[in-house]
Amino acid sequence: MNDKTYTHQTGQARGRLMRLEQDLRQVKMRFAGATRNRVIGGVLLLVGVLALIGYLTGGSGFVGFIAAAGLLVGGWMFIKAQVKMGGTRHAIDTMTDSVAGARTNLTELEAQPPTTE
Repeated sequence: MNDKTYTHQTGQARGRLMRLEQDLRQVKMRFAGATRNRVIGGVLLLVGVLALIGYLTGGSGFVGFIAAAGLLVGGWMFIKAQVKMGGTRHAIDTMTDSVAGARTNLTELEAQPPTTE
C-alpha cells in the first residue's frame, strides 16, 4: 500500500469512527430524555392514583378530574417512554458494536506502516 492510499484509508476510517461516535452520543441523549419522560410520567401516575384514592374516599369532582387526568397523561407518558427506551437500548447496543469495529479497523490500519514507492 503506498503512502497516498494509506493516508486515504486511515482518513476514511477516522471519519467513520467520528461519525459513529457522534451518532452514539445523540442516541444516548435521546435515552436520557426518554428516562426523564418516564420519571415524569411515573410521578403523574402517582398523583393520579393518590387523587383517585382521595376521590373514592369522598372527594369532590375536581379531585376526580385530577385523578383521571393524572392517570391518562401519566400512563401515556410512561408507556411511550418505555417503548422509546427499548428501541433506544437496541440502537445503543448496535452502535456500540459498530464503534468498536471502527476502532479496531482504524487501529489495524494505523499499525500497518505505509510503504513509499
